[in-house]
Amino acid sequence: MTIDTYAPCPGGTGKKIKFCCADLVGDLEQLETLVGGDQTSAALDQVRRLADKHPGRACLLSLQAKLELSTRQFGAAATTTARFLEACPENPLALGQAAVTEVVSGRFQEAAALFDRCRETLGRSDDTATLPVQEIVRIAETLVQAAAQGGHVGFAQGIVEWLAEKGLVPADELRLLGAIIGSAGVPPALRSQPPLEPLDGDSPWRFEFDTALGHARQWRLSKALTTFRSLRGVAGESRPLFANIALICEQLARPVEASEAWLAVARMPDLGADDAVEAVGRAIALETEADPDRSPHVRYATASAPLVVPAGEEGVTALELLEDRLRHDPRVDAAAIDRSQWTGRGAVPPRSVWRVYEQAVAPSAPPRLLASLLVFGRQTDREPEAVLQGFSPDVAAARPVAESLLGCRFGDAGEIASIPGATPAAWLLAAQFQVMPEAAPTAAPKPGECCAFDLAIERQRVALWERFATEWPVTALPELLGRTPREAVADVEGRRRVEALVGEGEATARYDEATRAWHAIRVSLGLAPAATISCARPLDELPPLRWHRLDMGGVEPDQLRGVLVTAGEAGFERAAGLAATALAARPDATPEDRWAALGVLEERAPTSVRRLEIIGELRRIAAALKANDGMLDVAEVRVRLQRGDQAEFVRLLEHMRRDHGRDPQVLQAFAEVLAEAGIDLSALAAAGGGAPRAAPAVTGTAAPEAGGIWTPGGSARQDPPSGEKKVIWTPG
Repeated sequence: MTIDTYAPCPGGTGKKIKFCCADLVGDLEQLETLVGGDQTSAALDQVRRLADKHPGRACLLSLQAKLELSTRQFGAAATTTARFLEACPENPLALGQAAVTEVVSGRFQEAAALFDRCRETLGRSDDTATLPVQEIVRIAETLVQAAAQGGHVGFAQGIVEWLAEKGLVPADELRLLGAIIGSAGVPPALRSQPPLEPLDGDSPWRFEFDTALGHARQWRLSKALTTFRSLRGVAGESRPLFANIALICEQLARPVEASEAWLAVARMPDLGADDAVEAVGRAIALETEADPDRSPHVRYATASAPLVVPAGEEGVTALELLEDRLRHDPRVDAAAIDRSQWTGRGAVPPRSVWRVYEQAVAPSAPPRLLASLLVFGRQTDREPEAVLQGFSPDVAAARPVAESLLGCRFGDAGEIASIPGATPAAWLLAAQFQVMPEAAPTAAPKPGECCAFDLAIERQRVALWERFATEWPVTALPELLGRTPREAVADVEGRRRVEALVGEGEATARYDEATRAWHAIRVSLGLAPAATISCARPLDELPPLRWHRLDMGGVEPDQLRGVLVTAGEAGFERAAGLAATALAARPDATPEDRWAALGVLEERAPTSVRRLEIIGELRRIAAALKANDGMLDVAEVRVRLQRGDQAEFVRLLEHMRRDHGRDPQVLQAFAEVLAEAGIDLSALAAAGGGAPRAAPAVTGTAAPEAGGIWTPGGSARQDPPSGEKKVIWTPG
């Protein structure tokens, strides 16, 4: 492949190849051919030889580092980028690649500082056409993904904002990067992005402040931070100063300093109560970013006990008798075993697996799942044993139950460092409960009547949130520096921390049970109820964390549409639901408005009855808009399967075959629904498209809507200047 000698140097020197590395053109062409032919190892060997022969040449060092990173030779890449940076300290590509090697090693602060210098060197160039801008963009995208996975939200968000502001990537790539950040998990307090604040009025240090602000707005963040820091001794009561320090530190992956700055903002005497609480909320999120595993943390634990049984055939019989005792005890039920997961890693699977429950707090309440109990038979190298697995507090609660049933003594529970733990709040929200046995329905429920699935899910949700409302106020939390909410409300700063956590919980509550639980917590802790806010233009005037407190009837129509979309995308569930209800009820709402609002409400419908009502309304709107109703059919199929409405399922099946049989999107979604319900698609096809003979029963435990933490007997859920408005963070 022939190289254009008037093209920019691939090493980021800012010169043409002809004036930079003309003596290496032949070698560069050969290397390009090897890389293009996917001969990465050969290319890496050759570029290393050339780099030793021609030390300090940017084009060779940049390619060597790139190849070492692509082959995951991170130690070698770090050495190469250090040599590259030493030879070319102001080369943006050298700075960018060094940032990647730092972030791979988990040194996010160093990576952020290097990439900030990279942006600054790009900004100083008068001729960006001679610089490897696209290579810098790829480096930026790599840093976004790594920062998101590492929990450094501000670092990732700042890079995407820079890409958007400079117009370096198209809108669809910006949305993809935003989705990557969102999927990694963004705390509610950091989902809105306040702007940099200018200084109001005159002051002796205004020139320095404005200089720092100019640096920040030109993406010279390290310079801006240095200047802002120098003003802390003379401007200790300036909210704009500390707010700007906090925002810049977030983007430079300095969460500890950012948290301290937000706490300083919260202490400002002229700050409103809501602003102070939200500043504390950001500080809490950044403390967690700095140390995700800070104490107290609920760890996963395991405890084992030898089972004393006779040898030989009598031993097998004894184990069967033990298992029969477990089978007939109401505190235990059997769980399925996926033996392939054990044999696939060369481990011997257990004879049986059981779920251990605690005693229900009330006759109508479902028992809570505590731990998994694994029974292993005699093996060549060990005697029969029982193993309890679960979160450490739950294993401790399950231990006496298992010991009384098995007649053994479990050793001390040991924490397993390789399995992630959970914060106490996440542990409470991840609770699972036993599905209470229901009499088998003799017929499908009548229209307007809740089905067994609805009742089971409601019991699960009520049990989850009632327990949360009882236990959370007396649970020690890392967000409260190891104190319980009841202890923390005794002083001003602790009370603000509690109010920040409660406010975020209310803002992200998806269901009424969660909203009621947070209200009960407010009453229990003596916190004032959240006041309703009247604001016609919340998108421009109100921080998103307060949108759930809006009087939606007073919001302008366009603003209401914006709140609906933005709150839904950012996970402010309560505001999204309220906005959808208000928009759907407006007499001047367009069909498109109602379609969007009802779509949000359908996702959040608490029962199958309400979901079917909404689907019916959506069908009428689809007919008026002449829109494809295939995905509505899929949504209704899921509901009909849950309800056991076999006749309606057959009708929908025929309708989909006739009207949407050639729509691949609908067919794919339909196949996923059937797979979720456990219906064998191949058997269904072999039967000529006939309906299944029986509707799926409600089995297992229903996962709560929050948490996503694995619990015994369950599985992990997968689950998105002054006067300026505060906005939800989006890439553009």
